[in-house]
This record gives sequence, C-alpha cells and structure tokens, in this order.
Amino acid sequence: MYVDEEAFESHVINACTEGQLSAIADYLESHEVDQFLTTGWTLLLYAASEGRSEIIEYLTNNGADVNRHKEGYTPLMALCNCSRGTTEERMKCLTLLIALGADVNTSDKRRQTALMYACKSQEPEFLIELLKHVKDINASDNRNQTALMYATIANRPEIVQLLMEHTADATLTDCNDLTASDIAAEKGYDKILSLLNYRDTTTEEETTDTYEISKLETWRDQFPSLTTIDERTVDSDVYTMLHAMNLDSYTCNFRGISLKTFLQLTDKDLMKLGMDIRAHRVWFMEKLHEFHCKEWSVKSLGKMDPLSPYTLYDGIISLGTTVKQLAVIGSSFSYVRNNLLESYNDTNLIDERQRRSYEEEMEKAEKSLATLEKELTRMKNFSNKKRKENEIPAPTYIGPKKEHKANWPVFFSITLIVGICVYKTNIVPRLIYR
Repeated sequence: MYVDEEAFESHVINACTEGQLSAIADYLESHEVDQFLTTGWTLLLYAASEGRSEIIEYLTNNGADVNRHKEGYTPLMALCNCSRGTTEERMKCLTLLIALGADVNTSDKRRQTALMYACKSQEPEFLIELLKHVKDINASDNRNQTALMYATIANRPEIVQLLMEHTADATLTDCNDLTASDIAAEKGYDKILSLLNYRDTTTEEETTDTYEISKLETWRDQFPSLTTIDERTVDSDVYTMLHAMNLDSYTCNFRGISLKTFLQLTDKDLMKLGMDIRAHRVWFMEKLHEFHCKEWSVKSLGKMDPLSPYTLYDGIISLGTTVKQLAVIGSSFSYVRNNLLESYNDTNLIDERQRRSYEEEMEKAEKSLATLEKELTRMKNFSNKKRKENEIPAPTYIGPKKEHKANWPVFFSITLIVGICVYKTNIVPRLIYR
C-alpha cells in the first residue's frame, strides 16, 4: 500500500504504459477509473497514448469513458498521436475505441482533430480505417490548417496521396494564406509538391467535363415514361434541386438520372455516383428528407375551369404536370416506406415520435391521392367532351400542327386514373398498416 499518493499515481501510470493489469486493479480498488490524476490525465489517456489495447479494454470494461478528455484531448487523439508499438496493435486500439463510441470528429482546444494527429504519426492503413468515420476531411484548426497541411508539414507523401484520393481540398489556405502546395514548395518537399500539382491538373481536366440541362421542346418531354434521359443530360428538376442544396459541383455526377430515381437515392447510391465526401452525402440526405416530409398540395396541378377556353395544349401541359406530381408522390412513398422498414429493423435509428411522423405523412399523401383521383376523373370527362365536340387530332409535339390522329389526353387520363386506383387500393394500405 502506497502512503505517498504521487508515488502511487506514478506506479499506476507506468502500469498503463507497460501493460501491468494487476497494478491497475490495485489502484482501482480505492480510486475511480475516470479520475484525473495530478498530471491532468486519466488512466485511459495514458493507455491510449502507448497503444495498449489490453489496458484500454480492461479500463473500459471497468467503466472508463472513451470520450473523457483533457482540454479536448481525447484518448482517440492520444492514440492517433502515438507512434509506439506495431501498426497492428494501434489498429486494434483504434477499432476498439471506435466500437466503444469514441468521437472521431471532435476537436481539442486548438481545434485539432484525431485525423490531424494521425496524419503526423500513423501509417496509411490506420488512416484508411479512421477516414471511414470522418465527417469533414477538410476541417481546419485555429490556424486554418487542414489535415492535408498537417501531412504536408510532416513530409508524409503517402498520407498526402491518401487524403487526395479521399477528395481533400488542396485549394484551401491557412492563416498565412498558404495552400498545401505553398507549404510543400517552401519546405522543399518535391514529392509532395508533385502529388499536389498532379491532382490540380487532374481537377482542371475534370472541370472541363460538360453536361446539358434537359429542355421542354416537345409534348413528349412532359411525360418521363415516354422519353429517356441522355447520358450527357441532367434532368432540369434534378439540376434545380442540386442548386437548392448548394451541391452544384456534383451536377455532372447526376447525368442520365430521372427525377424519380434522384428522389430515391441512398447513401450507397451517392457513393457510387462519386460523392466521396461524407459530409456532402449527409447534407444531401438531410435535404432529401426535408423534401419528402413537406406537405404535398393538389393546388400545384392548377385548376381547370370548364367555362373558360381550354386548348389541347393546355390539356397536355396539365397532364404532364400531373404525371410529374405522381412520380414525386410515389418516390415519397418509397422513401417513407424504406425508412419505416429500416426503423423496425433497427430501433435505434429513429425514435417513436419520428416513426409516427412518417405514418402521418403517408396518411396525408393517401388523402392527396384521393383528391388527385377526382381531379383526373374530371379531366378525363372534360377531355371526352371536348373530343366529341371537335375531333381535332392531337399534336405530335408542342408547336405547329401536324396531321396525326391520336387521343393522347384521353389515353393518359385513363392510364393515370387506373394507376392511381391500383396504387391507392393495393400499395397504400400495405404501407400504412404493415
């Protein structure tokens, strides 16, 4: 038994760094596991700083908090700043801490993150695992230096290359208005400079990639089911939504994707499309969630006044708008259904209040579908009436008349109404009551 508390603490610190479990057990008989020592650190901070997985596991099994810190400096940061032991042992510690809930994205009093510390000390395989959990690879410290700059200053070309592959932004500047390339040039790190310059050239080549925005040129363009989007074309509605999300830089990635597909994209889909920055994917999914949870209004279809002059052109435009609204509603149903199913499989994903909110939104959508059905029935009847009064052939495109007989308004009205009835009677009840 130690009479001198400082000597006792010194003994247990050595035990943490050298892996002596018995000495730690003795200490915990009379002390709290998360107690700060006179040095200002906890036992877990010492164990992590030495990359001792067996001590980390022992301490956490005894209640140690993996996020208890010293002025923001967490056990995970201590591990990332560690160069002792083998890479395999440090990897084991990393996996253990993250599994126990260590916050990868927090920062210390200097706004330094675990990633920044790792860029100075760890091997590429360690960084690869850590990056899976990093939300913002371009986060900066209180001197506006990013992880890429940390790797550059430490002369770690292999880490610089890894960060660039994970879309680190090399154009950002620090408090001295220096980019990572400027820092590499100042320090004479030619290999890193060549890596950064190569990436700059590649980026310039990529930015020359062009795309076209879809246009409404013929009547068929009003109906997505009758047309296909060219692989070089971005749907105009998709383009508008990306702009509203402030994700215009990814416009090229969404070429050839319809609005209906766009509204049902998942995080995995975004990764396949090349949206590599996790923070951007999170932002996209949050905005998509907001879109699907907005209340849909039948007023967006406009009103048909039977007493007012109503041309065939007006009818096609109204039908086209209706088709688009149906696609949006169908996408929202699929989105809500998928979220509900996922929440039933994982009770930690959303709480009961959010789940009820989804169900309420679906009930509202069902009522909107019923209203839409009535409106389409009126439209069909009106179209039949007009056809009998004047057998004018439908145009093949929106523009000058061409001689081609086809009762498209009637065809689309009937098709849409049947589709609504099937969707309402078969799919909606299953989603609401399953």
